[in-house]
Amino acid sequence: MALICFAIRLNNHGRFGMPDKIFIIVSLVVIILTIRIKNIGTGLRSINTLIHELSHAFMAIVTGGQVTEIKLNENASGSCTTKSNSGFKGFLVSFAGYTFSALFSYLLFFSIGKSWSYYFFYIFTAASALAIIFWIRNLYGIIWTLIFISLNLAIILIPFAMPKYTNHIIFVLGAIIAIDNFLATTSLLTRTFKEPKKAGDATNLAKATRIPAIFWALLFLAVSVFVGYKSYLIFLPYF
Repeated sequence: MALICFAIRLNNHGRFGMPDKIFIIVSLVVIILTIRIKNIGTGLRSINTLIHELSHAFMAIVTGGQVTEIKLNENASGSCTTKSNSGFKGFLVSFAGYTFSALFSYLLFFSIGKSWSYYFFYIFTAASALAIIFWIRNLYGIIWTLIFISLNLAIILIPFAMPKYTNHIIFVLGAIIAIDNFLATTSLLTRTFKEPKKAGDATNLAKATRIPAIFWALLFLAVSVFVGYKSYLIFLPYF
């Protein structure tokens, strides 16, 4: 919240609560500088971790599978244990994480300035509540998710927060998810070189398709970069 407030104060020229050039640049710089700091960065990165793991869970449910457990860890890593009744459905579940995180960040950016953007705070709250009720059982995951739910409820309930600053907060959330997803895909690519059998989703996809894990890591990175470019085009008029 301190990050959001700091950047909003610099946004003195935004039209109808829209983020302007100064706000966008300052927000991106602050996020990039803080996202790898141990304690602050872990809290920020866990937002993307939650979206990533919920993407696996969502795909598992949509394809008729089951979700056993979701873990959000103290180092901002996570896991989603699922059961699928076919190899192809398992492939879709493994493919969903990085891909959906990137697409979700784009959707957040796309919603800025739209009349429905504030609904994302309700979506964050509802999705987090479902996750903590049914799947999240580890201590850090429970504590972090409860804090995240509280922050979203505060934004919903505090009168001055919506709709005046909705677009600013949505931008910050989208930027955190997009930046961390990009960093995560670059880290995944590095792991496929060093330990291709321990590269998470890329390894699972390699086992399902017999296509090397490095291919999937490169594909995830390409999706992240492409979606980042499409997001940049959304904000190009601001510059």
